[in-house]
Amino acid sequence: MEPDNLKILGRLGPFSALSETDLKLIAERGTFTDHPVGTLLFKRSANDDHSHFLLKGKLNLVDSAFDNQPFTDADSVNYGAVDDFEPHRVSAVCESPCLVFSFPKTVRDSIEGLLENAAASAEGVEVETNWMERLLKTPLFEFIPTANIQALFKCFEPYQMLAGDVVVKQGDPGDYFYVIKRGILRCEVERDGTFSEVAKLSIGQSFGQDALISDLPRNASVTAETSGELMRLSEEDFERLLLAPVIEVIQPSAIEPLSQSLDSEVVIIDVRPSVDPEPEDSSMLHIPFLSLRTHLEELSSEKVYVIKGSGPEKIAELSAYLLNESGFTAYVLAT
Repeated sequence: MEPDNLKILGRLGPFSALSETDLKLIAERGTFTDHPVGTLLFKRSANDDHSHFLLKGKLNLVDSAFDNQPFTDADSVNYGAVDDFEPHRVSAVCESPCLVFSFPKTVRDSIEGLLENAAASAEGVEVETNWMERLLKTPLFEFIPTANIQALFKCFEPYQMLAGDVVVKQGDPGDYFYVIKRGILRCEVERDGTFSEVAKLSIGQSFGQDALISDLPRNASVTAETSGELMRLSEEDFERLLLAPVIEVIQPSAIEPLSQSLDSEVVIIDVRPSVDPEPEDSSMLHIPFLSLRTHLEELSSEKVYVIKGSGPEKIAELSAYLLNESGFTAYVLAT
């Protein structure tokens, strides 16, 4: 088992909250496989007793109408297993060389048992350290001043949850930013009356920021699968302590000086849903916000990104936050 493979696996839910010992135990019950371009990972309508996690590369997911949807290793961080339905709703084909971790679905019960045991046995300072450390390890906190971090943990307030509690409901306005201290939650999206689970969330992971930044309604529901405790931050404190240090607006005239001062190429990403047929800058990337997460692997951490958007939804601010949270450097272009 390659150490790097285990490290990548440990970043994904539901593995991120496992101890190193438990992670190795789970990994030994699955397989890491390199698949060449063109490999059919699984077929639509087929039953599958394994869950598949994409660690490297890009897949094409093909539905019944033969529409293609890209799925990248960045999506694995956000959504977990690839089309983990029984039977599969799409076919998955490797668009690039892919590294996939597959393990029996029966092992999922073992993972949840390990997480619940860890939560039950952890006490006091140990619990505090666990969720705090996981939160602070995210790239986003490279942008947060020390004074803000100290104030941040003073402003968090505890929120107790029971299994079955709907913490966040799709369509509701945003009010709090949440971090999981203990417990397991599932994130679901409702489309045309059908609910699809898009992610499992556990200790140290956060949710709720999209609605706070964009001023749009909640885009998913988050429900507690186990009892536990969340730490939440009000919208006002979130904007003051987390959002303000991360989002920096620059004027168009400042782009060239920024490139020179950082000695890096600056790339503009237009995240508006549609643009004029003749873009004002042929070197500008057009990646609509709804597709941004699926294109993260195409971006370079050595470049600096300036996000162009418009409208009251603050899509540019949310896009810059997403890039900074993912380890890139991004600014918002003044309009």
